[in-house]
Amino acid sequence: MTSVGIDIGGTFTDMVVWDGKRLRVKKVPSTPKEPQKGFAKALEHAPEPDEVLHATTIGTNAFLGQKGLELPKMALVTTLGFRDAIEIGRQVRPEAYTLEPERPEPLVPRHLRFEIRERTSPDGEIVVEPEEPEVLRVADRIGEMRPDVVVVSFLHSYVNPENERKVAAILRRELPGVKVFASHEFCPEYREYERTSTALVNAALYPLVSEYVSETERIVEEKGASRYFLMKSDGYTAPAKRVLAKPAQLIESGPAAGVVASRHVGELLGIDNVISFDMGGTTAKAGTVVEGRYEVTKEYEVGGETHRGRRVRGSGYPVLHRFIDLVECSAGGGTIVGVDEAGALRVGPESAGADPGPACYGKGGEDPTITDANVILGRLNPRALLGGDMPIDAKAAQKAMARVARRLDTTPERLALAAVEAVVQEMARIVRIATVEKGYDPRRFTMVAFGGAGPLHAPLVAEKIGIDRVVVPPHPGVFSAYGLLVADAAAEAVNPVMKAASEVDGATLSTLIEEAMRRATRELGMEPDHLEVTAEVRYKGQAYELDVPLDPEDPDPASLEEAFHARHEEVYGFTTDEPVEIVNIRVLAISTREAPRFPRPPEGGERDPDRALVEERSVVFEDGVEDTPVYDRGSMGVGDVVKGPAIVEEYDSTTLVPPGWRLEVHETGCLVLERHGG
Repeated sequence: MTSVGIDIGGTFTDMVVWDGKRLRVKKVPSTPKEPQKGFAKALEHAPEPDEVLHATTIGTNAFLGQKGLELPKMALVTTLGFRDAIEIGRQVRPEAYTLEPERPEPLVPRHLRFEIRERTSPDGEIVVEPEEPEVLRVADRIGEMRPDVVVVSFLHSYVNPENERKVAAILRRELPGVKVFASHEFCPEYREYERTSTALVNAALYPLVSEYVSETERIVEEKGASRYFLMKSDGYTAPAKRVLAKPAQLIESGPAAGVVASRHVGELLGIDNVISFDMGGTTAKAGTVVEGRYEVTKEYEVGGETHRGRRVRGSGYPVLHRFIDLVECSAGGGTIVGVDEAGALRVGPESAGADPGPACYGKGGEDPTITDANVILGRLNPRALLGGDMPIDAKAAQKAMARVARRLDTTPERLALAAVEAVVQEMARIVRIATVEKGYDPRRFTMVAFGGAGPLHAPLVAEKIGIDRVVVPPHPGVFSAYGLLVADAAAEAVNPVMKAASEVDGATLSTLIEEAMRRATRELGMEPDHLEVTAEVRYKGQAYELDVPLDPEDPDPASLEEAFHARHEEVYGFTTDEPVEIVNIRVLAISTREAPRFPRPPEGGERDPDRALVEERSVVFEDGVEDTPVYDRGSMGVGDVVKGPAIVEEYDSTTLVPPGWRLEVHETGCLVLERHGG
């Protein structure tokens, strides 16, 4: 079977092809306004694929306000008295000390929010049934407003959705041509504000995502592939059509693939604790794999802001889907170097993106970028990248940087050094957030560096935070696309419990697990290879839960309670005598896949890397200019050792070995960089 992974980034669209014997890679410029064009252009280079796996940023871009990706006009139908719940939210102020804080505009304006007299109790009893005449009146009012999408979200529908189903059915009948969704279809979980927000985000994305999936699916079918999967934010893939059931799962699609691939590299090298470091053309991202498992969060806000790498709570729209926990900053190869209002150096957050791109790309870009800085410093090839496919105009980079340097009364070289140092500091900050602020010592981790610009900066970032080892996998510039071919397929189903562990018996838990298993398997669309079952548990009165593994063959509440106490002690350092409450049962149906093999490098023989020596180049470092050997990665063999300073070039990326570091070619094909004495 020939499998193709395509990851669309801000600057390049990356493709990896695996035919069962060897990997082939290709990078083409992204087309941000019409991403399907970049997708199709990449797929032109794939010969007769059997399946295509894809990571897309369309969900993220829609909530960031990208032109051409306008969200639909929506209406909300909710329980009487809860019309303003989505605006009141949790009273989290994104700016704690601002007298006039700005909160995100509600996804549905107040004049498009409607109330129905209905009520379901917390234990699922229908207290008040919605009356059809009232629903018909609401349908008439909605029809006058002519929305594209309607969401029905009632109180306690997670435990009994009957009222939601009834009202949604009437609205679908009365409003032909309008998409009507019910909140329990997207999120059968308690917390009415978050559930409603999750439903609205999914509903808002549905028209855009469904159109995009249809267009890309047509491209895939024309290419002859019979299977089309999309990467989800939780690190698993799913058949494209089935992802439409919850399109918000695509929001962190591409970055998730990179973390999955980083974990795979850790497994190959026998490393349990990994920091994934992804630096592309627009952003840099850091994630952690702890004891072989990547970190997952449910505290995610779509379209929210970040402040120096930290998410600003209350600045976006909450979504109760699982996301691989990533920290991100605006630092990439296309990050623009300029001067701020005070006349000081400013690096980012603006990016030159794919069009026009850095000045050295020769596509009309006039602003100097981090890529231009690395060309000026001699760290990037001053003639061409991508195996010659992308000519580099070093004079244009020098001219653009000189224009800014004159304003700062410095030289282009010194400005380039300062700009790189600025982005390195910013990226070191996000790695600290991903580790230190979660209680992890980064010195116990290995950094896996990828993205077109990742291997060029990773050792510099590692030095800032005390990391002694950096691994650069084969084809790092398309590593997230490779992650698509590594990721298992999976679907999730949740059943609410909301009872004390002492009030639930094993038979009840078994019934809930079996029902969730059936739904997860049905949503997956194929027979799973195995199932993961967890319970979300807390002490009564707590606001948030901990995930505790649950044995589906013997779901004993007493054993679950004991395991929760141990987990709470591990995470928070204490336990209490409060009653233990089971909130949800969560089942993950997983279909595993065999990861493509990295190309094995040739044997190194006498460990003489000079066979791979291409040239010597003057490279600027903090301590001055050094004549630096440049190696071709494809010609290096297993066991070859290179001491810094050195540069290793390949089709899709460049690896910098700074002074004080050494590089060795591992038998897996990975480059392992270590600090001397580290």
